[in-house]
Amino acid sequence: GLNAESTVVRLMIEQFEARRAAAVVAFEEVPREEVIHYGIAKPRDSSSEVFELDDLIEKPELDEAPSTLAVAARYVFGPAIFDHLRRTPPGKGGEIQLTDAIRSLIAEGGKVLGLRLPPEEKRFDIGNFESYFRAFVEFALADGQLGPQLRAHLTKLLQSG
Repeated sequence: GLNAESTVVRLMIEQFEARRAAAVVAFEEVPREEVIHYGIAKPRDSSSEVFELDDLIEKPELDEAPSTLAVAARYVFGPAIFDHLRRTPPGKGGEIQLTDAIRSLIAEGGKVLGLRLPPEEKRFDIGNFESYFRAFVEFALADGQLGPQLRAHLTKLLQSG
């Protein structure tokens, strides 16, 4: 869902509590050629909507990607993640990568679950200008006050060539 319509975080919290997980991460299927842009799940068994993670690979090469399940930027964590973040050295780009801390949590026996985004949910990638602009336009058009005006303006622009 767009904006506050989403229920995925509530579902994640329910799984976190019911299955006594150390973390729950939301995932979305992406085309195989796009796995190089995202954190990718290595699920123990990805046949269900909720699955346990064996690993998480940050921006793998195509031939290293264990699945096409990409991190969808929604997380529920228990307090253990903070110890793992403190111990995580800078990774790709010289930054402390959340993916590395999650991998450490898994390696030390923490139960990390993955949850597939429901079909009605959207993940907006704002990591490049094209996808940022698409997300901006979609959110702006959904705005109750300004959306109709923007839609009329865009329609006029597109019709004029």
